[in-house]
Amino acid sequence: MEVAMKSAVFLLLAIPGLAFAVEDKEIAECAAVSNTVSRISCYDAIAERHSLAPRVENTATQGKGKWQTSTEVDPLNDKNVYLATLSATNGRSKWNKPISVTVRCSDNETELFINWNDFLGSDAYTTIRIDKEKATKANWTLSTDKVAAFYPGSPVSVLKKISGSKSFIASVTPYNESPVTAVFDTSGAEAAFADIRKGCGW
Repeated sequence: MEVAMKSAVFLLLAIPGLAFAVEDKEIAECAAVSNTVSRISCYDAIAERHSLAPRVENTATQGKGKWQTSTEVDPLNDKNVYLATLSATNGRSKWNKPISVTVRCSDNETELFINWNDFLGSDAYTTIRIDKEKATKANWTLSTDKVAAFYPGSPVSVLKKISGSKSFIASVTPYNESPVTAVFDTSGAEAAFADIRKGCGW
């Protein structure tokens, strides 16, 4: 993810005339943001101020439960990026910040990650349970700022189960803290994942 952000900034500055439009101070301010999600939002804000932001279209939420879905169009390649995000109904970080799960389809690759909004340390052993199925545990891939974790490998098989589920439970132990458990109401996931499934071919 860090590489992708650095590449995005490089592309912004490489476009003719942009080096003068985007100030170094703006880039530095974003680079100093510790939270991965907030840092990406900062870079997005720069792009929007200079009319370089991808077009974002919030899609209809009917039948999607509490999922928030959107489609972004990358102006550099005109490809769609599909997202579905869900906030936990139970469970918050130590700092009382919301915990969210996001599913993303970009360049025919599907990702599933949880933003715990808390420092996870050197690993992210995560236990998940879908409805009444047996819980499973795996070491998820940490984000660069170690506050979010990505499902290891392809998450498609898990997402297919979530599509027909009513609940998704995830638990992780942040660094030097007690375990944190987040409960998600996944009702409507099948409709929320429609564009993602189509875009990534599953």
